Amino acid sequence: MSREPALLLTCEHASSRVPRFLARHFVGQAALLASHRGHDAGAAELARYLARRLGAPLLEGRTTRLAVDLNRSSDHPHLLGPSLRKLPRGEREAARERLLAEHWEPFRAAAEAEVHEGVEAGAFVLHVSVHSMTPVLAGRRRDMDLAVLFDPQREPECALARHFADSLHHHTGLKVARNRPYRGTSDGHTTSLRGQFAARRYAGVELELNQARLRAGRVPPTLTARILAALRETLDHTKSAPTGNR
Repeated sequence: MSREPALLLTCEHASSRVPRFLARHFVGQAALLASHRGHDAGAAELARYLARRLGAPLLEGRTTRLAVDLNRSSDHPHLLGPSLRKLPRGEREAARERLLAEHWEPFRAAAEAEVHEGVEAGAFVLHVSVHSMTPVLAGRRRDMDLAVLFDPQREPECALARHFADSLHHHTGLKVARNRPYRGTSDGHTTSLRGQFAARRYAGVELELNQARLRAGRVPPTLTARILAALRETLDHTKSAPTGNR
C-alpha cells in the first residue's frame, strides 16, 4: 500500500456571511458577527496560504457559524446559532432544513468526496481543519499560542499529530498544546470522518491558532511561513510513518 500522503485542508468557520434569507434575524448584530462567535479570524487566510503553497485542495465554509456550524454534527443541539434556536419551532425547523441543504450537506459531502478519492487512489489522507481561538473565553485566558487536536487512540494519527505539534514548536518557538483547550474527540468534522475511514487511510487533525497572535486581524507572514514549514515536515514524515490499524 502506498504511503504517499494526500493533504486536504478545510476551514469550517472561514466566513461571517449571513445567508440572505436569514438577514432579518441578524439586524444590529454586526459586532457579534465580526467577533470570534461569528467566524475564526485569521483562519481562512492561513488555510489559503497553506493550500496555495502546498498545492492542496481547500474547502471553506461560506456562512457564519451563528447561522449553521459546519463543525457540528447535523443533530448537534448547537448546530444552529443562538438567534435561530430561539425561533418558533416551525420557523426554526424550516431554517435548519434549508441551511443543511444549502450549506452543511454540500460542505461535508465535498470533504468526504476528497477523502474518498485519495483513499481509492491508495493514498494516506491527512486532513487539517484550520481554526482560530479567542484568547479569553468565559474569563479564562488561553495559555497556548497554537494547538493540535487529534484522537489519541488512532494510529498513525496520534503519532503524526504529535510530530506536527513538536514541529510547530520547533519552527515557531511558540507554546503548542495538544488536545487543549478542546478535546480532539469532541463532536466535529474530523471526528465524523474518522468514523467513515480506517486509521491507516485517514488522519484528521485540527489546528488552532490563538487570535492573540494576529496583527491587525491578520496572521503575521513570518508565522504563516513557519507553520507551513512545520506542516511540510509532517507531510514528509508521513511518507515513512508505520501503517496503523483501525
